[in-house]
Amino acid sequence: MKKRIYIIISIVVILVITIGSILVIKNAKKEETHKKPENELTIDNSYQPNRVVEATPDEMENMKNEINSNADTNIYQVEEEPGGRKILQIKPEIQFSVDIAGIIKNGKPQEKEVEELIAKSPTKNGVWISAQSRKDFANLLKQNEIENFEISEDGYLTIRRTSNELAKKLESIITSNKLYIINMTGIAYERDYISGEIVEYPFEDMDPYQIVEPYINDNTIILEITSNKNKKLTDKEILETIVQY
Repeated sequence: MKKRIYIIISIVVILVITIGSILVIKNAKKEETHKKPENELTIDNSYQPNRVVEATPDEMENMKNEINSNADTNIYQVEEEPGGRKILQIKPEIQFSVDIAGIIKNGKPQEKEVEELIAKSPTKNGVWISAQSRKDFANLLKQNEIENFEISEDGYLTIRRTSNELAKKLESIITSNKLYIINMTGIAYERDYISGEIVEYPFEDMDPYQIVEPYINDNTIILEITSNKNKKLTDKEILETIVQY
């Protein structure tokens, strides 16, 4: 009788050890699967931009009613999310025009002056620095050991000699077929999603770690840059973010 008990106990112990070993191996494999190599960059390929779709005037009005919008219908476009849901979004070119007007004014533009301000905006390709940002941008370059540069009276950046990798990347966007507009106030201007009114968007106050808020229209790219007033970011982080565009 005792011998049979010993045999049963031994079998149970062996089963427990075996099951425990299987669980340990499975967990180890699972951890190995999710472990990233130290130098591997994280690339998110899951993002899919919304598709702009046509909509009838009635559909637009119904969608506006759903969000209680009293804004001009012409500021909106209809976008279809990857799942098929249709949503209203303010047209990128509308947001772009408001923000460039705000940069030229260095403050919130009034409705009646938007077009006049846009007419004063830069048009040549290259890198243009807003008047209110030239001192700060020059200091940003110097802090990144870029000394051989010049910001002309009309605001365009030139680099006379590329001394490091960041300078080379900056030179590549200067000589591109695009216009980059850089403003370093930490504040952008947009049309409100519901009312359509021009509002201040203090993205830096909302997130002191946000470096840039971009606005793109054809070959012109506005880079609204943090002023870094709370010193949450390094000068290298800021310039590296700028040149990636």
